[in-house]
Amino acid sequence: MDTIKKARSVKYLSPEQLNLLQDKDLLKLEKLEHKHQLLSEAYVKYAKKQESKQSSNFSRLRNIGKKRTRIKVQIQRVKIELMRIEEGKLPQLNLFQRWKKYFSHMPYKKQKVIFGVLFIIPWAVGFILFFMSPIASTIWWSLNKMTPQEGGGFSFLYYGLDNYIALFTRQTLAGATVLEVLTSSIIDILIDLPTIIIFSLFIAVLLNTRFKGHQFVKAIFFIPVVYNMTVINNTLSGAFGALFGASLGEGFELSRAFSDFLMQIGIGNGLVGFLTSAVDRIFLIVNKSGIQIIIFIAALQAIPNHLYEAAKVEGATKYETFWKITFPLVTPMILTAVVYTIVDSFGSSDLLMFLTVNSQGTTMATNQPGMYSAISIVYFLANIFIIAFAFLFMRKSVFYYD
Repeated sequence: MDTIKKARSVKYLSPEQLNLLQDKDLLKLEKLEHKHQLLSEAYVKYAKKQESKQSSNFSRLRNIGKKRTRIKVQIQRVKIELMRIEEGKLPQLNLFQRWKKYFSHMPYKKQKVIFGVLFIIPWAVGFILFFMSPIASTIWWSLNKMTPQEGGGFSFLYYGLDNYIALFTRQTLAGATVLEVLTSSIIDILIDLPTIIIFSLFIAVLLNTRFKGHQFVKAIFFIPVVYNMTVINNTLSGAFGALFGASLGEGFELSRAFSDFLMQIGIGNGLVGFLTSAVDRIFLIVNKSGIQIIIFIAALQAIPNHLYEAAKVEGATKYETFWKITFPLVTPMILTAVVYTIVDSFGSSDLLMFLTVNSQGTTMATNQPGMYSAISIVYFLANIFIIAFAFLFMRKSVFYYD
């Protein structure tokens, strides 16, 4: 009964529409078959050259084969449509159904491009509406000397790059120039970045296994992300902080003794310095690893189980499974975690102190908005430079499972 109702609800094309569509499909089929024949002849020609070692152009042969296969699929679709036209059972599609049919017949790569554009559109609209104008204003302000006027507003005097020159030569904070603070911040990021990523991935692999209380342990690592850091700082600065500091000092003494031991057995100064600095920053690393751990756990849970089952059947060890399956499939999220870590680390950089006070201790946003804007641009460019470097360095190592 349901089938009869469904059949009655389908609107089929009229005979006139079917005849027009049939003529159109026959012409299309003729063109596709001619194109398929030409590609087949070219494919056979290049295949013979390849077999006789007269040519080594594999990419050319592969591209011709892909085009031929794609046209063959189109020919099959046109023949199916012609068969339904002859039966008089070709349904009449509305605009949405036609678009859905057209989209389903697209190559997978084009579908991914369309979905990517759809996901970018909301961000692009928000950027144009809310961020484009402030960024342009900030760039313009950074090129001017702005003086507060009575009654509100500022007077503009074009300075060119003088604000940037003064920023890197005369502007200081506690005796340190912007270049020194920026260099120190970049060094801190280069030290923290690999440590945070390795630590986060290691903890995520442990937390991804099922054991009693694993949800509680996940919450412990995520608490520093959502908990008020002001409360933590106040707690550590009180009596508990003094007791905690004494215990921490003993730990640092052990760390220094361990670094001395590493030096005595011949390990390089660079590696020892990196390990020591990582131990000294352990609380910072744990505090900044919450989001990354969640990212890696989500990536690990998205890995198909049949890959692990196949590896187990083939006799792969846990070590081989991690490096051959787990690590390659989480590399896209490693790139995401790297970008997030860089932005988050810059958010606590001492460079931001220049945005609040200048060398005379006055509020720069009020008295020197031109210099304030120049610092904002430098801060922005430093972020972009490090993120671009990390992206270019890692993009060839990222594996996308399709």
